[in-house]
Amino acid sequence: MATDELYEVRRVEGVAILTFRQSQILDAIIIERMATSLKEFIGKAAESRFIFDFERVTYLSSSALGMLIGIQKRIAQRKVQLKLAGVRDEIMEVFRITKLDTVFDMYKDVQAAMEAFRKNL
Repeated sequence: MATDELYEVRRVEGVAILTFRQSQILDAIIIERMATSLKEFIGKAAESRFIFDFERVTYLSSSALGMLIGIQKRIAQRKVQLKLAGVRDEIMEVFRITKLDTVFDMYKDVQAAMEAFRKNL
């Protein structure tokens, strides 16, 4: 399991699962570091399937949402699949209001996201 101060990574069945360590992702400097780190990680990873696990996250700023959109646009150009998991109801409401729930492939938890990957093999 690789570990970073912003997230920890574990690999299961060819899927890289990134669990965010921050409970609140709102500081601009942290978001910028996170964007850079995630883009670099995805660019160098042997895997082409990723799950971003938000189970520990209680608050996401609009800047954090923007960062996720940027990552989604970048990976959409490649043969990379991204699923979001563990998004709390109050944060999910923001995804619904902004229609981002139609942009991202979202699941209740990591297990459900893994099942979706297994079905698409």
